[in-house]
Amino acid sequence: MKIGPYRIDASMTLAQLTGNDWGDPESAPTHMVATIIRSTTKPLIDLNGEEVWYLISQQDGLPFILDLAWLFLEKNPLQNFWHYEGDVLSTLLRASDSIWEKRPEYREALPSLRERALEAPAYLNDAFRESLTQA
Repeated sequence: MKIGPYRIDASMTLAQLTGNDWGDPESAPTHMVATIIRSTTKPLIDLNGEEVWYLISQQDGLPFILDLAWLFLEKNPLQNFWHYEGDVLSTLLRASDSIWEKRPEYREALPSLRERALEAPAYLNDAFRESLTQA
């Protein structure tokens, strides 16, 4: 299965796509780091919401993880990956400029996704709205 405008093969792992070896998850210092390391050896299509959220929040697996997340965000900007409705969108809105280096068109689409999320009923976007006010 090919995903995104760059036609990334979703049956490949982040380790294969990037050529990086993140190491042994058993020697990771935290649960988050272990989760990230394990996720780099799974096919993109098999990643769960927690893994996608961690990878994006730590800016690991770029730009390929953006391609995967974008599939969900275009359908539903308030997609709940792990914490709350709109968690990844909120993270991306606060992301550093470097996250967009290889996918600038995604950055250009962020305002539209943000507006769609804010137009949703309050019971769906309360947590997202609150996240936008946090530093």
